Amino acid sequence: MISALISAVAAGGGLIIDKITLSRRSVPLSIFIPVVFTFLFAFTAVFTPLYGFIDWNTALLPNNVFLALLMVVIAIAWNVLAYQSLQRETVHQHEVILMTGPIVTIGLAALFFREEFNLMIFILGLVASSAMLIARTERHHLKLDKIAYNLFLAVILMSIESIIIRELLYSYSPISLYAVRTFILAGFFLLYYRPKISEIGQSPLWLLGISGAVGALSMITRFYAFGSLGVIFTTLVSTLVPIIVFIGSWEILHERIRPRVIVASLVILICVTVATVLTNQL
Repeated sequence: MISALISAVAAGGGLIIDKITLSRRSVPLSIFIPVVFTFLFAFTAVFTPLYGFIDWNTALLPNNVFLALLMVVIAIAWNVLAYQSLQRETVHQHEVILMTGPIVTIGLAALFFREEFNLMIFILGLVASSAMLIARTERHHLKLDKIAYNLFLAVILMSIESIIIRELLYSYSPISLYAVRTFILAGFFLLYYRPKISEIGQSPLWLLGISGAVGALSMITRFYAFGSLGVIFTTLVSTLVPIIVFIGSWEILHERIRPRVIVASLVILICVTVATVLTNQL
């Protein structure tokens, strides 16, 4: 439970930090993405020798090699699409579309991982995911442009990647899997964007470093939660992210918050609390 909660808190805080970096500080994606992924790998690599391991006997099986490659390709695609949206949309608009993700992920997990399926947890997950989505959706959110459609695609890809990650955790420790993932992605983005040292030096490296540290914390703890708690329960806890984001966007970014969002937040808190009690009783 602790790992899933840490992941949710870090993810919410990370989204606010990334929004400030991309929009308020106007850091271009060609700098932001490769530098942040370099930080992500660097922070992960520090702890990999202590906590990482790979079962090479299973990791090198053809199906697992294929899944690892597919994970990398999907991760490249959804990260680019998601950061493009975050740069151009408000945090609210971006988060509303991202809130469709838990519904997709929970549905896929219920389909592929029957051994972790619990009807009550499944229902609570759908209720929590739907509550904030309904509360945050307004008429202008239904007018979708190309960026919004791209973010929907990113959401679907994120959900598919979660299923792949859960399967790969039978062969990799969470920190090793994330180290492999970020190493390949950082290398790809550095080669693709080819940022200049002078441009990197002019960027707010301290903000990019914080983004990398918070992002690594969020994803590694999420991987641990996938392995110990399952995808469905972890995704249910991740519905706390919008609560953190709406507090941050109200307090830091001064974006308007509606009372119905507060009601939806209470619904989510109740669902997570009930699911936690049920999980501890299993």
